Amino acid sequence: MTALKVIGIILLIFILIGFLRVGALMQFGDELRVQLSVGPFRFTLLPAKEKKETPKKKAKEKKPKSEGEEAKQKKKPSLPKPTKEELRDLITTALSALKETAKRTCKRLRIDPLEILVVFGGTDPADIAQTYGYASAAMWGVMPHLEDLFHIPDPSLHLRMDYSSEKTHAEGAVGLSLRIRDGLHISLALLIPMLKWYLRYKKAHKNDAPAEKPTESTPQNSEHSEKLTA
Repeated sequence: MTALKVIGIILLIFILIGFLRVGALMQFGDELRVQLSVGPFRFTLLPAKEKKETPKKKAKEKKPKSEGEEAKQKKKPSLPKPTKEELRDLITTALSALKETAKRTCKRLRIDPLEILVVFGGTDPADIAQTYGYASAAMWGVMPHLEDLFHIPDPSLHLRMDYSSEKTHAEGAVGLSLRIRDGLHISLALLIPMLKWYLRYKKAHKNDAPAEKPTESTPQNSEHSEKLTA
């Protein structure tokens, strides 16, 4: 019975952890502030806390590498950067993997708060009015789709014009949060397709020749070349 109780307690802990929300809150305007939250705990990323200056320790002298270590490092071939076609394949693979879970997962993504105020300014009143019109059309065209996809309980978006201001000013706060179990659901949906893509990418570059590093000219060679030119 004790073993079953321990297993039950562990399962209960995992279930409770799965219901915890993780999120990020970004506040912008006169100052940029970014906070991460895990359940009731909050951690400030920006602005970063000032670190106390500590006396720097003397850097340890690096030991010269042996021939065996250098040979091991040379044997490790580095994969080249993905091409445009491979990046396109990566994006389509990720989107197709998320297609089945997108509707359920997106609805569980909570965007709260969503408070944005944009005051358009400039030197030309006609340009200000034109930019304001484009922004209003884009906002009212995109927001209904976002509200269908995500859970946005109380959006607050405001656009204004200020002909006396020479610059456009924006301020507000945007928060995103998701339960840990939903994040795991997304990760599991992406894991196998991403692994298959990586194996395809690795196989495609299996027979690529390793890039040779340019050899540095030694002082003796440079002196010899100078004598020949003279």
